[in-house]
Amino acid sequence: MKYLVGLIITFIATIALGQGIGSAWVKVESIRYGDMNYQLSGYGIISVPPEAQFNANIPRSGTVGKIAIFVGKKIKQGEPLYELTTAATVLKGFAQAELQVKTAQKDVERIERLYQSHLATNSQLMNAQKALFDAQSNLNAEKQLGNNLQREIVRSPFDGVVTQIQVEPGMRVQSGQSAISLVANKGLYFQMGVVPELVSALKVGLPVHVSSVFDPNVIIDGEIKYITGMVDQTTGLVSIYIDLKDKHAPPGMRMHGVIDIAIGKKWQVPRSAVLLDGQGYYIFQVVNNHAKRVNVQAKEYDEITIIEGSFDKNLPVVVLGNYELKEGMEVKVSQ
Repeated sequence: MKYLVGLIITFIATIALGQGIGSAWVKVESIRYGDMNYQLSGYGIISVPPEAQFNANIPRSGTVGKIAIFVGKKIKQGEPLYELTTAATVLKGFAQAELQVKTAQKDVERIERLYQSHLATNSQLMNAQKALFDAQSNLNAEKQLGNNLQREIVRSPFDGVVTQIQVEPGMRVQSGQSAISLVANKGLYFQMGVVPELVSALKVGLPVHVSSVFDPNVIIDGEIKYITGMVDQTTGLVSIYIDLKDKHAPPGMRMHGVIDIAIGKKWQVPRSAVLLDGQGYYIFQVVNNHAKRVNVQAKEYDEITIIEGSFDKNLPVVVLGNYELKEGMEVKVSQ
């Protein structure tokens, strides 16, 4: 019995000793050095810069007639938006301005006759002429405002898209009141979020390929126009604005953007080669069939990770089986 117990103890000790000096099968790859190109992708929407937005306000007080457009309608420059019947008070003001001009003209003619007969002074004539000039200027301003038009068809000032209608037929409106909101077919941007760590790799003018999330085959070329300087507190991303060459994509459309970034020559390993613990990122290299831990700085780009540090560029790095390794552990390389 004592002999059997001794054999069991010896067997357990042998296993424990074997675990302490055991080896592990691993797979290794060489560390690559070369140009690193990365495709940065993200989602966003077609947005409109302030300079492309326009409000077609009511030009004068009156009543709205027929509305010729609807929200989302694509319109051409000069296309009708709505009809406006000018208020009677506005027309009356124009009629009074016309009457003031006629009165001032007659007064100038009268003073000129008196002046020729030496019955009026030069000062009187100049005052009459100034009164006529002021009356004519007031009448010209009334015409420029369209206050002489009983009925007007308000038209679009440019090609664009109707985004909002704030009036309806039969509505009484005041001068300057918002009527129609338009977006010009120019200056459209694709607004896309980028993780802050990658912003340094971007620059204005970098090409961007934008496609619809519903049809990836429809691609719109563009380039980075603006890079914002802050992180959005809601998304955690930095917004960039891409100027689109095709101006017919409707605002609000959700799109997918891809940016090709040339990062330069870097040391590259598969993502599986880099591990992380409380000390930071690290890799295992094989030295004389033993594992050597090396702390590194790492940045992931999908399946490829860029590393920097005091690793040996000529030694392979463990890409499979590294989770089981410890410093100095014997390894067997799987071919």
